[in-house]
Amino acid sequence: MSSTAVSILDHLDKVAVLSAGLFAGTALYMTIGEVPAMRAIGGDIQWRFFPYMYERAAVSQASFAVLAGVAGVLHGTRIVRAPFYRNLWIAAGAIFIGVIPYTVICMLPTNLRIINDNKRIQAGSESQINAATQKELLDKWALLHLVRTVGSLVGFTAMAFGLSQHKSLLLRW
Repeated sequence: MSSTAVSILDHLDKVAVLSAGLFAGTALYMTIGEVPAMRAIGGDIQWRFFPYMYERAAVSQASFAVLAGVAGVLHGTRIVRAPFYRNLWIAAGAIFIGVIPYTVICMLPTNLRIINDNKRIQAGSESQINAATQKELLDKWALLHLVRTVGSLVGFTAMAFGLSQHKSLLLRW
């Protein structure tokens, strides 16, 4: 393996922690900052804002999740003679990898209902979803997002703890 590749692989733990921190921090901000603020403004504004928020957050959050997950699992596979830390890194990485199917299976149907209704509104039609159902869908999304936020915070915390133990671990390739 080239020295450049080895050098990059030697920093997988830092890549994982940075990516996990960016994902978890963004998710936490959305959960405790953005969603409550939008609720305070009102349902219609929150309903219309959702597609713009989703469009901007989806690409970065998916990228951070994949990077944190893959780097975390790969780093874990490098740890020898320390099964606790090996498993910790692999589990933390798996949490971030698991965010992707969770989002697609659990959250995407709700996201698409909101986004597709907004497309109809932008095209000049009226909303096909009444205000009470809009609120229910936004509340459902907020709860699903909270689950993802908590999971990412657990994964990030595990990685940060694992990174704090880095000097005592034997790594191999």
